[in-house]
Amino acid sequence: MVGKYVGAAAAVAVAITATAQDFPNRPIRVIVPYAAGGGSDITIRIVQAKAMELLGQSLIVDNRAGGGTLIGTRMAQTAPADGYTIGVMDPAFIINPTLVKDAGYDALKDFTPVSLITSTPLLLVTPPSFPPKTVQELVDYVKANAGKVNYGSPGDGSAGHLAMEQFRNVFGLKMVHIPYKGAGPAVTAVVAAEVPMLIAGSGGVPFIQDGRLRGLAATSAKRLPAIPNVPTFAELGFPQINVQTFAGVVAPAGTPPAAIKKLHAAFAAATQLPEVKSRLEMLNQFPVGNTPAEFGAFLRDNQARLVKVVRDSNITLEH
Repeated sequence: MVGKYVGAAAAVAVAITATAQDFPNRPIRVIVPYAAGGGSDITIRIVQAKAMELLGQSLIVDNRAGGGTLIGTRMAQTAPADGYTIGVMDPAFIINPTLVKDAGYDALKDFTPVSLITSTPLLLVTPPSFPPKTVQELVDYVKANAGKVNYGSPGDGSAGHLAMEQFRNVFGLKMVHIPYKGAGPAVTAVVAAEVPMLIAGSGGVPFIQDGRLRGLAATSAKRLPAIPNVPTFAELGFPQINVQTFAGVVAPAGTPPAAIKKLHAAFAAATQLPEVKSRLEMLNQFPVGNTPAEFGAFLRDNQARLVKVVRDSNITLEH
């Protein structure tokens, strides 16, 4: 009887391997846990056409917004681990299990990394009317007005919120958090001087270029070509202020290695094509296209960094 079960298991394993080797032979669903038009959605749609050519199958983007990305993330988590459902994730993916008590998933255990598509630095910005003109002047100003200075963010638990908390913790600053409902309203608020500072995404770049915002520093390792006069925190001697946003592809845990290999090859190659790279760089994103192992290490490093920020600042969310 034992031999019968062993034989059946072996047959199933052979069938799965054969299916994975034949992968893909039908369209692949790409879950984006945001509404159409958001950062992750725009990024994957830029890469989509070339990745489809390389895979020889359609990639169907499925926007599943809601629950602070939890709805889409859980859909990707519970999908069949066959390579035909993948997800496009950003920092919320790795920090929600710490921020939200009932997140219901483990970013490192319940998913298999495929490839990091892009990383995007965040920018510390202020209105031109705000007196401080450098990071040091800003730090001195906030210390002289402890507890009286506000800062904006795209929302509780957002990358911009965590980055500002990281900045605040590094310098021991006391400030008041004013969360907005998204990056757009937050940037609008700082342009109007409704709040005196914000750590914004690449959406803040045009406002720096036209003088409606002053850029003080970027969280990236190198300066953004679009705003070469804005230094990085690392240049200023504070490399520990380094929260960035990103877009990367993951699959449910247990997806066959052969399928992961083919998915990675397509997405990494598409990301590095000149026409794709130029479009991503126009959005002030740095194209990556790394290996599953490298992306896994990136997720572990970023999770540890963001968890420290959350715990140092005692940030919690309820869903």
